Amino acid sequence: MKRLILAEKPSVARDIASALCKNVNKDASKKGYFECKEENLYITWAIGHLVEIDDEIAPRKWSLEDLPILPETFKYRVIDKTANQFKVISKLLKEVDEVVIATDAGREGELIARLILMLNHFRGSVKRFWTSDALTKEVIIREMNNLKDASLFDSLYYSALARSHADWIVGINLTRLMTVKAGGGVWSVGRVQTPTLKLIVDRYKEHKEFVPKEYYVIKGVFGDKENPSKSYTGLLILDKVQEKLYKTLKDAIEEEEENQAKSKITATKNFTPLLEESKNRIMEKLKNIEEAIIKDIKITKRKENPPLLHSLTSLQREANRIYGYSSMRTLNIAQKLYETYKCLSYPRTDSNYLGEDEETKKLVKDLLKKLVDKNTFKLLSENINKAGKRVFDSSKLTDHHALIPFGPIPETASQEEKNIYNLVFRRFIGAFMEPYEYATITIKTLLGEFIFLSNINVETLSKEEYQKTYLSLYKPYKEALSDSDDEEDSNNIDFDYIKSLKPEDKVYKKSLEALQKFTKPPALYTEGTLLKTMEKLGLGTPATRASIIETLLERKYISRIDKSLLPTRKGEELIKSLKDSDVSKPEMTTVWEEELDRIYKERKSKEGYIRFMHNIKEFVSDNIDRLKFVEMQKVPMATKKMIEFARSLARAKNIKPPHSTDYETVKAFIEEHHQKKEEDVEDSNSNLPTEKQISFAKALAQKLNQDIPKDAMSSRKAMSEWIKSAMKQSGYKKSNRRGKK
Repeated sequence: MKRLILAEKPSVARDIASALCKNVNKDASKKGYFECKEENLYITWAIGHLVEIDDEIAPRKWSLEDLPILPETFKYRVIDKTANQFKVISKLLKEVDEVVIATDAGREGELIARLILMLNHFRGSVKRFWTSDALTKEVIIREMNNLKDASLFDSLYYSALARSHADWIVGINLTRLMTVKAGGGVWSVGRVQTPTLKLIVDRYKEHKEFVPKEYYVIKGVFGDKENPSKSYTGLLILDKVQEKLYKTLKDAIEEEEENQAKSKITATKNFTPLLEESKNRIMEKLKNIEEAIIKDIKITKRKENPPLLHSLTSLQREANRIYGYSSMRTLNIAQKLYETYKCLSYPRTDSNYLGEDEETKKLVKDLLKKLVDKNTFKLLSENINKAGKRVFDSSKLTDHHALIPFGPIPETASQEEKNIYNLVFRRFIGAFMEPYEYATITIKTLLGEFIFLSNINVETLSKEEYQKTYLSLYKPYKEALSDSDDEEDSNNIDFDYIKSLKPEDKVYKKSLEALQKFTKPPALYTEGTLLKTMEKLGLGTPATRASIIETLLERKYISRIDKSLLPTRKGEELIKSLKDSDVSKPEMTTVWEEELDRIYKERKSKEGYIRFMHNIKEFVSDNIDRLKFVEMQKVPMATKKMIEFARSLARAKNIKPPHSTDYETVKAFIEEHHQKKEEDVEDSNSNLPTEKQISFAKALAQKLNQDIPKDAMSSRKAMSEWIKSAMKQSGYKKSNRRGKK
């Protein structure tokens, strides 16, 4: 019997051939397959999807009269750029009696293989090779001896088919509808891209319309009356009874309408944010009280385990946060590290874990031996079995295991490539290092009737012990505890004095201060924070999220300014027009994904596919009926030359370019900033006020119960002068905030 193994990508086919064949043809890359004559075996590969739905099943003319388009059957076509590989597989299928599907162990992998077999009308035996473990020789041999009948995965195939057909029906119908309604350019709508766009539009609106709220934090400094160095800081917290007597920021927010209740403060667990009236009452009560009492003091030992291994999404988020790399840029670099340098495992994974079998643990040990020196290897190898489910958990594996380094990166690699590699390397090495340990001293100090809370973090490890922890890969010794804003800076603490304190001891109030603060608007999305939200809501997969963001950028729905993602006028108009449609709601995609999972997990097979598609067709028909009457504003886009000129102006004047690329926005930007030479030397303060100035001015104006004067809005300089005046009127006092080290 002649057998064909069908992998999803060349690298996997190569791994399988190396494990199963004594002699392998050296020109496999030219032929498109490996031939193992002694084993009577061919091993070939797809290159992702080789076939796609043929759009010819839809009318060529885009018109409302032809909607909805709901085909009873779907036709497929071979993708032009991979047509040669499809021909190779087709030829091999005619020569074999059995096919082993060895595409990725997941929904899309199943669909890739089944469509290839379907278009070739293969009628032989079909088996399934199924594993998410690292493809070591031992794992490949083990699973080849444990092949399953392909029919056991029919429900997975129908789940994948339902996803594919649903995306096509939603996309082609609603894209054509909105494009015809808009009357210019293509306005694409998609099951994942449109809810993602809505996240960006909604966050931008919240940020833009945000009005800061003033609140106060009361800070006391306590300690030995005679010795200035023997002191510590505490922040006032109210108990439940006191919260009913004194108004807090929480009360102010609850009094407002729900859509205005989006004020954000960093934390409330270690202090109570007070309204001005409450602050004044409490400060008045405490001003003449000098003596305080220690009500409670305790030391809590804390332990921080190393972070999980990287998935693609977590890698993209970290690369965006540290280096500002786009998610697509990170994916492309990781793909090169995998394909060209072969120093990274398969990158398109949503798993943070490795399999718990002995072969994988042996692989980890071998990799550590290659990657670190002898002393470090000894330390790390001892912890492989201690890592447990935090690293090795087969129940949490998906199509692939977590991202790990497969070897050292070549010296010739670029700096960007080294940066991405090192992020993965650091997580992998850190996973087998010791947890970071420290202690927190918590003090409750009673001044009058009020409690002040102090949290003082203390380093408990020696420098030698610290070097064995994962945190030593991220921060130098003594800087591990320097990130917390609301906890005491341990560098200035007399620990002998703190340790000598006990309940009922008397301490003295050295100072009392009310710090004025303002709530912060919700931060605009960066690619990192957007990826996190998409992952949480089940929008897209690790392999597709980067391309979804790039699609939104290419189609001029969003723009990238610095690290932030902002909607364009086109993007805002689309979401506004779809406001009554569930297609723009992330929750709808989550529901669909749950239904698709049920088709597979509950073995609903073709019946589940039919029911799901019936619901999708009803959904599309209902939306077309409602959206046919939507009035859309035309958003003509700026020409490429206009956009390039606007960006060159922004660079020359060191200002941000327009975030929307529609004609009116770009035209207004050019008219405002393209002035005559003699006007170009004008002071930069003649520019319009910044968003930060306006946001702060709104808060001051609200406090003074007045409007911002029109003159103040004319320039940055005018706004700055008004803010200074308003600060004096309101009694605003700058607080000395500790900076992060």
